[in-house]
Amino acid sequence: MRLNKDKHIGRVLFIVEGSKTEFVILQRIFQNILGYSYIAKKRNTPDYYISERDRFSRVAVINTRDSNIRDISDDKYLDDVFDVLREKYQFPTDQSAIYYLFDRDPQSNTNSEMIENYIRFLANPYDNEDYYKAGQLLLSYPSIESYIISNFKDDSRSLRFKLGKDAKAFIGENRDIQTNKISDATIIKAANEFLKYLESENVEFDIDEFAPASHAVFTKQEAEYLSGEGFRLFSMMTLALLQMGILEIE
Repeated sequence: MRLNKDKHIGRVLFIVEGSKTEFVILQRIFQNILGYSYIAKKRNTPDYYISERDRFSRVAVINTRDSNIRDISDDKYLDDVFDVLREKYQFPTDQSAIYYLFDRDPQSNTNSEMIENYIRFLANPYDNEDYYKAGQLLLSYPSIESYIISNFKDDSRSLRFKLGKDAKAFIGENRDIQTNKISDATIIKAANEFLKYLESENVEFDIDEFAPASHAVFTKQEAEYLSGEGFRLFSMMTLALLQMGILEIE
């Protein structure tokens, strides 16, 4: 696995659930480590944060209206934000790769049938022929903290958490896990943990057509949770980096 820091990615939009952790992670990776231009708009702030660096690679991060996966379908709110990105910041969302970064945490996202439908329909960052909306759904089990943990812990797939707050507590108890220490090496480590999880679960996958694998993971993780064991730690954040060519499997 190698990190291709010279990769030009064009425009990429992340639509995220939380208003803090996801922004910290994405800014750390795309602005601080990769040196891309970065735009961010949180739901609870009126202003946009702008860092103009690489004109060939621009990443925008925005929230849904509320921290719930059902708000992916809130077209009026998202369209208004898209208009500002397009008109004020020359960021045409209809020509961008789009990723929806959400948690499986059953305490915040309770409708498993809705999540399963989003996995099926939000299957491509650029175009979904059977659905009116473009974008790839990236789930983390149970939450985005799983991605942070996988940057620092060996065999992170063996860890189990029932809720996102449990993963947060684990980070608090392990001082070596710090978002500001995410680096080239830890991003590669997280990618290897991503692949090890898929291999351990015998999930076949195609990086560019990942929806069937995502559904297989969802089915397995639901069974794990219902058994009372908790989710096995896994985040699909790495998939976006692989699809963009920032991470390359050697």
